[in-house]
Amino acid sequence: MDDTERATGRLPSPIIWVVGSVLIAALFFADYRALHDGIIGKSEIWGRDFANVWTGGKLALSGQLDRLYDLDRYRAFESALYGHRGVHNYSYPPFALFLNVPFALLPYGVALALWLAGTGYLFVRAARPWLSGRASWLLLVTPAAMMNIWAGHYGFLIGALFLAGWHWLPNRPRLAGVAFGLMALKPHVAILIPVILLLRSEWRTIAVAALTVGLLVLVSALAFGPDLWLQYLTVTSGVQARMIDPGKEFYGLMSTSLASGLLRQHVPAAIAYGAQGLAMAGVAVAVTIATVRGAPPKTLALLAATGTFVMLPYAFNYDLTVVALAALVTYGRADAAPLERAVALVAFLSPQWGMLLSATGMPLTPVALIALFWVQARPLVSRGRDVPAGAGAMRSA
Repeated sequence: MDDTERATGRLPSPIIWVVGSVLIAALFFADYRALHDGIIGKSEIWGRDFANVWTGGKLALSGQLDRLYDLDRYRAFESALYGHRGVHNYSYPPFALFLNVPFALLPYGVALALWLAGTGYLFVRAARPWLSGRASWLLLVTPAAMMNIWAGHYGFLIGALFLAGWHWLPNRPRLAGVAFGLMALKPHVAILIPVILLLRSEWRTIAVAALTVGLLVLVSALAFGPDLWLQYLTVTSGVQARMIDPGKEFYGLMSTSLASGLLRQHVPAAIAYGAQGLAMAGVAVAVTIATVRGAPPKTLALLAATGTFVMLPYAFNYDLTVVALAALVTYGRADAAPLERAVALVAFLSPQWGMLLSATGMPLTPVALIALFWVQARPLVSRGRDVPAGAGAMRSA
């Protein structure tokens, strides 16, 4: 493995890590000050979006899944559970309930602790091929990871599946397919994976990933009814699409989307979505060139991680766990120029500092991600013809 795939051991100084978590420390403190009987203020429960994991499981256990994708009835059920009127919505496919139910069997506080500890452990294990030794545990306290902990979200789990799939791809392509298939929990985060696999002719991995998704859909339809899938595909997709334009809602500060950042600053929608479209096209071209010119899987993994969040018009900073790793690897490259290290540091800090700057009128996070992607992609797309071209030379054994 070369330095483009693994950090050389050079990490940002401790002060960078401290500065990177100033905002999350303030948010945790504010939540603690407002905490009463597990409720933050009058609208949130400690662990925030983990409430969806627990609520979904409770609905399944109580046989009330007709409420799952009905926004008003879902929130009414949540209110009865937690003693407050929640503002959540269940945005995950029906097969996520298989994951939710075991946590719903536990008391909420125990379930939350186990969720964060278990998914955090999986993420660290999956990241070790890129950042080995004790340093890998630092991935639990990157600015992105701390946002995921505060939000109680899927960032560690999805990041673990993403990294495990790329690590297994060369020698265990079927197992890689299972990992990639399980990412259908949040399918938009896997948007670049099938593109790269097709370009590399990774047919076994593609087949197993498709089979994994198909089985998840089939088993969940048999267990919970096909109507639940129809509701997910029609109702939930509309709710999520409307969140691209956040207005002045707090969650808009957490968006990684260029379109959302521009819309928040009252840029006309045609310009905002046009800029997002250009970013998507640029990422697609760069990833295609890097793939056909022979970039190895572990390099493509980090490139795809950053490129995914440049492309997506709907995404949030608690899912940037792998992008934080990409920033650290970029910073730690032996041949990294000072400007490249500066770009990596800004991207590393952006999950939290981007929220503050977005509130003042500057969408830092999408700009930082675009810059990091360019730093990662530039040496891959500018290589000479000595790199083997074509997918056939890169097919897994």
